[in-house]
Amino acid sequence: MLLALRDADSDPADFPSDAFMDEPDPATYRQARLSPNWRQWHKAIQSEIDGILQPDRADPVTAFPPGSTVLPSKFVFKLKKLTDGSLDKFKARCTTRGDMDRTFYEEAETFAPTPQLTTFRLLLALCLKHRLMPYHYDVSQAFLQAPIPEDERYYVRFPKGYIHPKGYVGAYMKKALYGHRTSGRLWSETAHRFMTDRYPTLSRSTYDECLYIGWIDTQLFIVLIYVDDFIVACADELSRARFHADIMSTFQATYSGVLNQFLQLRVDVQTETLPTGESYPTRIELSHERSITDLCAKFSIDTDKQPPRSPMTEGLSLPIPSPDTIDRSIETPLRSLIYSLLWLARTLRPDIYYHVTYLAQFCHQPTVEALTAAKRILHYAYSTRDYTLAMAIDSAAPQLTAFCDSDHAGDTATRNSVSGYCLYFHGMLIDWWSKKQKSCTALHSTEAEYVAMSEACTSALAIYNTLTEFFPSDELITINVDNSAVQTLVTQRALSSKLKHIAVRYHAVRNWCQGPLRKFTPVWIPTDDNQSDIFTKALPITKHGVPIIDKFTARLLDIKDRRVKLVEKLRAAEAQQLHAQQQQLQQQQRQDEIVLASLQRQNLIG
Repeated sequence: MLLALRDADSDPADFPSDAFMDEPDPATYRQARLSPNWRQWHKAIQSEIDGILQPDRADPVTAFPPGSTVLPSKFVFKLKKLTDGSLDKFKARCTTRGDMDRTFYEEAETFAPTPQLTTFRLLLALCLKHRLMPYHYDVSQAFLQAPIPEDERYYVRFPKGYIHPKGYVGAYMKKALYGHRTSGRLWSETAHRFMTDRYPTLSRSTYDECLYIGWIDTQLFIVLIYVDDFIVACADELSRARFHADIMSTFQATYSGVLNQFLQLRVDVQTETLPTGESYPTRIELSHERSITDLCAKFSIDTDKQPPRSPMTEGLSLPIPSPDTIDRSIETPLRSLIYSLLWLARTLRPDIYYHVTYLAQFCHQPTVEALTAAKRILHYAYSTRDYTLAMAIDSAAPQLTAFCDSDHAGDTATRNSVSGYCLYFHGMLIDWWSKKQKSCTALHSTEAEYVAMSEACTSALAIYNTLTEFFPSDELITINVDNSAVQTLVTQRALSSKLKHIAVRYHAVRNWCQGPLRKFTPVWIPTDDNQSDIFTKALPITKHGVPIIDKFTARLLDIKDRRVKLVEKLRAAEAQQLHAQQQQLQQQQRQDEIVLASLQRQNLIG
């Protein structure tokens, strides 16, 4: 049914009520007016404009001064949902075209730091180790609370189609607006000033500028800032109450209590209560179930079909795209799907990380085979959507334990080797990656393992430095490798002449494994125990299902049992097939013996 376009001065009360109708987010203001949810969108728009036109944020104007630079703006609509799929709120964000402000084309200071996902997982791990409860604060219209220097202020025109009830056509901005090139930097500086002014005992991390760690009245206190989200970890309720009062009096913020949702992740914090009445976390689980379900609907995945048992066929190697196989019509959906899968893999699905990064190289040369393989990964993720990345402290485990591996000449197209790595903090997985060794060509597997170990040590050392910056420790990092030759190479004093062609930067691993700069203890392990093997190649179903993933991807017990039974069934089928082949071979041998004996008797008679 088509709806007539509503007039600009129409009363929202004349149109659909507050009944919520699930639909795609409007792309334009016109689409929002045609939406069955126009009443809710209108409320969200008016709330956004009212927030902008607060006296300390902007001055409304009915006409722009002649010769002034006026930046256009538009509304970005988003229907926000909770992790269980229920409605959270209708959100309309007014953003400006900051790229059209010629004044700041030469502006160098536009960088705004954002914390790494590894830092977020490290924060949760520290909460479990030090018995800190994580709390969540969300600053409303964060950029609009960052003041703009007087010489950098600008005019903004309201989005096309929107008419203000008082006849305002725009505003002169005194505080930052979303979309401008300098807004992120201004808000970052504002948040940093808040932390340093109110909490001088907290120190900003040198390795991640969004992480603040320190002590307040002898109590450990950690704050992680992700744009407008503040994650606060503390054990003392008085410290949290003080932070609550400070942030509420400084910014317009929303307190969500114990962390339960972050960046579309569902966070389940399991706690225990002390006799004093204070609670502390004992286990934290992260899941992506709703996001995966939404992606399957977006990319038309038939979830009723039999799901694949692994993300990718073992040993899959797609051919190098040629002009005849490249299909530009699927470039946009392929890019969108790959980027969505990369987000899943980087946040909490390490079991699909290698497979997604392998397909990412086909984004600029899209093929039907690549799109089919990407949809298979998404279908596999849907069948395992109830997997959770569980974190629980293991006091007996070393502080940091790393695993590294490589697949020599694993990329059949370029013959580059593939490196894989994962890192544990007291038995909790906090970091992983898979990447091609582009800067050098390994001549044999030992060289590939040597380069992979150097890259793994570099990543692990960054986490080690972040920890020792606030928690000094002399404990060495255990790095596990399944190549004994590499273990010898990094610990012997003389450099082998066969490795001199490798880039100098990779030889730093030798200084980290011996001498005064030693930070690592290399340990040889069997290949079957190397948990980073899954980051270097597409493994067979039996190996992908239990021996590798179960070591670092925790899941609900019933899911694990079902997976184990599936693998046992596959192994039983393989054993039965092998037994049948052996029986057939024995029967054939007996028949051959009978024929041979018959021929021998005939020769004797003749």
